[in-house]
Amino acid sequence: MINQSDSQDLYKEIVNNALEGVMGIMVLSMNGKITMLNPAAERMLGLSDEDIGDTFINVFLTREGTDEFNEAILASIYEKEKVSNMPVNYMLAGEPRNLVLTTSYITSDGERSVVVVMDDVTELTELRDARTALEKIRKLNREYEKAKDEAERANEAKSLFLSNMSHEIRTPINAVLGMNEMILRECTDEQILSYAENIRSSGKTLLFLINDILDMSKIESGKMEIIPVEYEPAGVMMDLWNVIFLRAQEKDLSVRFSLDESLPKMLFGDDVRIKQIVTNLLTNAVKYTPQGGVELHAAYERRGEGQILLIISVKDTGMGIKKEDMGKLFESFQRLDEEKNRNIEGTGLGMNITMSLLKLMDGEMKVESEYGKGSTFTVTIPQRIVCDEPTGDFESIKNRQEQGRKAKGQIFEAPEARVLVVDDNAMNLTVFTSLLKRTRMNITTASSGKDCLALVKKEPYHIIFMDHMMPEMDGIETLHEIQKMTDHPNKETPVIVLTANAVAGAREAYLKEGFVDFLTKPIDGDVLEQTVENYLPTDLVKHREAVENASEKPGILAKSGQFSGYGISLENGLSHAQNDEETYLGLVRLFLKEKEKQEIMRGYIDTGNMKDYAILVHGLKGNARTLGADALADIAFSHEKESKAGNADYVKTHFEELLTLWNQVQEGFSALYDAQCTDTEEAACGEGQECLQLTRDDLEEAAALLDDFETKEAIGRLKEWLKNPLAPKMRERLKSALEALEDEFDEEKAIALLREEGGN
Repeated sequence: MINQSDSQDLYKEIVNNALEGVMGIMVLSMNGKITMLNPAAERMLGLSDEDIGDTFINVFLTREGTDEFNEAILASIYEKEKVSNMPVNYMLAGEPRNLVLTTSYITSDGERSVVVVMDDVTELTELRDARTALEKIRKLNREYEKAKDEAERANEAKSLFLSNMSHEIRTPINAVLGMNEMILRECTDEQILSYAENIRSSGKTLLFLINDILDMSKIESGKMEIIPVEYEPAGVMMDLWNVIFLRAQEKDLSVRFSLDESLPKMLFGDDVRIKQIVTNLLTNAVKYTPQGGVELHAAYERRGEGQILLIISVKDTGMGIKKEDMGKLFESFQRLDEEKNRNIEGTGLGMNITMSLLKLMDGEMKVESEYGKGSTFTVTIPQRIVCDEPTGDFESIKNRQEQGRKAKGQIFEAPEARVLVVDDNAMNLTVFTSLLKRTRMNITTASSGKDCLALVKKEPYHIIFMDHMMPEMDGIETLHEIQKMTDHPNKETPVIVLTANAVAGAREAYLKEGFVDFLTKPIDGDVLEQTVENYLPTDLVKHREAVENASEKPGILAKSGQFSGYGISLENGLSHAQNDEETYLGLVRLFLKEKEKQEIMRGYIDTGNMKDYAILVHGLKGNARTLGADALADIAFSHEKESKAGNADYVKTHFEELLTLWNQVQEGFSALYDAQCTDTEEAACGEGQECLQLTRDDLEEAAALLDDFETKEAIGRLKEWLKNPLAPKMRERLKSALEALEDEFDEEKAIALLREEGGN
């Protein structure tokens, strides 16, 4: 008779030798922990023995390109839905693999587990198709040689044009637009203002044309990426309405939007590129329609479990397209009916870009047109369902948004509420506290799971916000430690996870781990405030009307044109800081200090340490995105993805490209910060000026506030002192203490600076 130990050993032997290592087998407990992997599974999934015992969330949800695999496994664990011979895509070391999954359940010693059996069919498929592919390649090569000379001649002019297009072209244009904006704001002469309006209109048109050229160049070089996220179709529809309504109104055209009311409320796809595609169709419809109107309709078709085809059609009563011109419609630099449309602006690239984006998203376009009567363009794009609740009708959505804008004037305060936020990134902590500044809550910060546990033992909090991805002890592990502790005042405190993981099923997985809610990064200020209000005790929340500042202050936005050439959008950055310039400049100051990490990252490249490189470039991506440096964030994301996949060659090859853009952004932020400090900061007092004299007792009072955890009051006092003329040494001392509090969250350092001898 085989005993339990022998049975387990025999089971492992069978699993490890299944089909001589061709079949991969992974076993997971019902709480999501990996309990067994055979060698074939380790090879297919890029895992090792060290991953046994870890949670499925930690191992897979942070990886790029594993969404289909994740959803299948999460469904089996949390929704008890088995899959059979299910094909899924899986990214391994930067290469796509095709896996076939089958899941089942086993019970041992009363414990139920999920068994995942998988085959990697990529290799077999490649071998099977090799001969067919070779014949096709030979045929294509023959055709290519025949067409080569003609294609090179046809593309020579376009290639020369594209090669001269770069981001540097935007710099003088944005300088012109920036200075022109100052004329529009400050000039009172009506004739000059009329000229300035024409400059702005023409300048923006020129920027649109250049953006088209750059997009085309990106697509042709293979650098254009599709980045899917969770999004609401209703929000996309409203954005499209806002883009096209005024343009149509200027031409006295009617605009009508409608959508299938049962369209799922939340989808997963690249909403930015979808908006770009449909905006191009709407813009063309308005351009080529002299009278009548434009209609947009959004619908869908279900395609398998959790999948739909999003269908968006744009119909106009415009000029229409001749049958003989249909073939030219999607060619680069082509304009249809050139003689009739010679006064219509554009490069002729829009439809080509649209088709390229559709191809990247596995979408299609259909065109129906009658010359002289109008056209209908219909795009279909596969999307995944995240929430299947119906969206509702468009008019109701539009009305709700307008009512929401009116209600936005009311805010809440909770000065007695205590909130703890845990994140290893100092800029994320600053953003979080700044977004909640107007609520007047008491916010405590912790930069690691270890610090969080120490604080949780000491002080009661009403809400705890926990970052997921932290070194040493991540957010899930920290939450589990809090749940294990028996003697602390936060046993019933709700814990909300902060994460960049937006894949379908992630919310359910985090809730299963014990979190009460889920917020995605970058954090939306309004959503954060609403979440806080939902979880605070009602007796702590007080509502009041927001006071609008009636005086117009251009602030740093007046300088936006000067900094877009550096790859910086001040509008986007300020929006992440609740349009608070003081907060934004504080984040800029933090970012400028990050430059020292460049040499650390170079050292990681030299030693092949992709794991630590990925952590640093992940932080760079988030910080750049928060400040509005989107181009830097995009290239940092590429480095993060490749370094996580262990692609050291890519990182090494493109590191200088990353540094060039990083240094360009640093130069822009340095100029912005220096200029703003010159505008707002009092100079240190010199000869003939009366300095503010601070005594040891004054400094001790500020230090005592920090001893009593009255950090906000201490910061306020330091800022008041810094508004006055001060002796140079005292000014540097106070500034260092303030930076320690606001940038580094290091109260001990600030206390030491305030209590040190000398300094006046």
